[in-house]
Order: sequence, then C-alpha cells, then structure tokens
Amino acid sequence: ALHSVVLYVGRGAGAEDTGEHQVEGVNHAAVLSWQYQVVRLWQMSAQELLTLGSPALLALVGQTRIEQPEIVIPVVISRLRSVSGSERQGRLLTAFLALIQEEEIVAMVERLLDNDDVLIDSPYLRRIREEGREEGREEGREEGREEGREEGREEGREEGREEGMLATRRLDILQTLAIRFRNQETIDRPIIESLQQITGATLLDTLFIAAIQSANLSEFRTALDNARSS
Repeated sequence: ALHSVVLYVGRGAGAEDTGEHQVEGVNHAAVLSWQYQVVRLWQMSAQELLTLGSPALLALVGQTRIEQPEIVIPVVISRLRSVSGSERQGRLLTAFLALIQEEEIVAMVERLLDNDDVLIDSPYLRRIREEGREEGREEGREEGREEGREEGREEGREEGREEGMLATRRLDILQTLAIRFRNQETIDRPIIESLQQITGATLLDTLFIAAIQSANLSEFRTALDNARSS
C-alpha cells in the first residue's frame, strides 16, 4: 500500500489542510479522491523529529518547536557531522541554517561550528544585517523629523523593517555559499558588493535558491550577474 505524506514548512502552513483532496468532474461530482497524512512542522517538537533518526530530516529542526535549544542544537550538529560525504554534509548544514527562524539559535549554531572547517564569516555577515537595519531606522527617524507627521514615522519604520529583511536575505545567501563551497573557493568582495546592490526581495529569493543549487561559485556568479542586469 502507498502511504502519502504532505509536509508543511513555515509557521501556520497547512493549518486548514484536512488531509483529503478530490478532483471534480461534471456537475462538481468527485471523480477521484485520496487521503494523505498531514505533517505540520511548526506543531511538532524538535525531539519528535530527532527520534525519527533520519539525517535529511535534521535540516528541518529549525522549523519545529525547540523548547531546549541548548540540548537539541548540539545533538543536531553532532549528528550532521557524522553524515558521510562532505558535499551531502554541507548541503544539510546549509538547509539547517537557512531554516532556523530564531536569531539566538543561529548564533548558537555558529558558535558550535566555529572550530570546524565551515567558514562562516559571522561577525562580518552580522554587521551587514545590522547596518541595513540601522540605516533603515535612521531613515525613518530623519523622515519623521522632517515631516513631523505620524505618517512619516510609520513609513520610516516600515522602510527600516524592509531593509532589515533584505539584509537578512543577503546574509542567508552568503552563509549558504560559505558552507557549500568552503573547500573550493573563498567568497570574494565583488560577490558581497554585488549582493548589496540587489534591492528586490524577489531577486534575492531567486539568488538564495541559486546559492543552494549552483554547482560552483562561478555558476552562482552568473546568476548574480543576470539578477543585476534584470
């Protein structure tokens, strides 16, 4: 028998999925229907995922409820270190970091990986994110002072939040590249500067996917050049 499972990643995703689907024909009559198991990661505890024992599922721990990160995260890192094959290990670490939602847990992972060969330039990358947020906050304060209206202050705060999100997306891309290609090439300044010039959230999302899928840095540079010229 075939057992179907639908896995939802993201807070609140799949909340209304009942685990049933059907294809309707004429007069809205169901001509095909099937049932499947619904798994909402945001409703699961990290311990539940760990007990399954699958290395591939470890990358999803950041989407679960982590009640004791000081215990859970070292266990996840230890198991990921034991995965055979440096490329597979790098991909799992990349996905694990990318799917963590809490800043404190990201910092914990960085500390645990600090003694490994995983080259994440944490201080620099965090500075990029903080500079983006501070720039947005300053623009908001200045605009509020100039216009003296609540609308100006609100717009400034919104711009600050937007710039902070863009800076976080750039950080995710750089972290992904640093982990995936740590044994091949270093991330040079032109890549960092080019990413700083990308100001569209959609383009940065596309580049994040490219960072995960590119076979090498040269292939990612091509995707980055295409994004800049679009």
